Amino acid sequence: MLPRRRTDCPRQPAPHPCVGWPATRSEIEIMTARTEQTSPTISPPSWRSPRFLTEALRSPHQIGAIARSGRRLAAHAAGLIAARSGPQTVVELGPGDGALTVELQRRLPADSNLIAVEVNTAMAEHLSHTLPWLKLIHGDAADLPKHLAEAGLGRADLIVSALPWSVFNVELQQRLMGAIVDGLEPGGTFATVQTVPVKPLPRARHFRRLLNKKFDAVLHTSTVWRNMPPAHLYVCRNPSGSAAPAAGVAGESLN
Repeated sequence: MLPRRRTDCPRQPAPHPCVGWPATRSEIEIMTARTEQTSPTISPPSWRSPRFLTEALRSPHQIGAIARSGRRLAAHAAGLIAARSGPQTVVELGPGDGALTVELQRRLPADSNLIAVEVNTAMAEHLSHTLPWLKLIHGDAADLPKHLAEAGLGRADLIVSALPWSVFNVELQQRLMGAIVDGLEPGGTFATVQTVPVKPLPRARHFRRLLNKKFDAVLHTSTVWRNMPPAHLYVCRNPSGSAAPAAGVAGESLN
């Protein structure tokens, strides 16, 4: 007979989405508030997407995951948009069927630019129909600086990635990361989804070391266990060798 579960234990407060984030109280309050914001003006696509699963099974080296990112993980990514006035440029790499895209668009200040780069043809066509307002580029993320230049934009303030890094070989990881660093403002932020089951894999471990090499500050959000599969974000700031670090940001080793 299984023991009865105790119900009188006090509930622990949930940790702030960024584990180890050296933010002030006001910064935490702003990020938490932004994570909980909603907007009635943009309707998200269905969270149970057969198109995503079909393309994941057909093109595992382009999609990687078997399920799209959940709402909570998407909210964590959108909460990284800088809490400041004025237009910003945000790039999403590997938007899939738009799970993160809608949340990012909701949080952007007026006159900002959201650019999505999708290499999978079927997913790009799907996005063009389901999210007609999106500035979509059907192309390779490794050509990000060229895509930004052709769109008449400078470097991005925030780059969010759902690319399947654990299935990319070392050469492709380095090529993509070079494009990301070149396309990011010196004080900008790069965030990428990391699913828990693949973290022990050799290519996933190499990717983590690559992040530590390319950025002065690498942190991670708390794991969203209800995501399928469970996942968190690596949050990276200040590409190595760029201008002076943004105030209040310090590194945390993930080795």
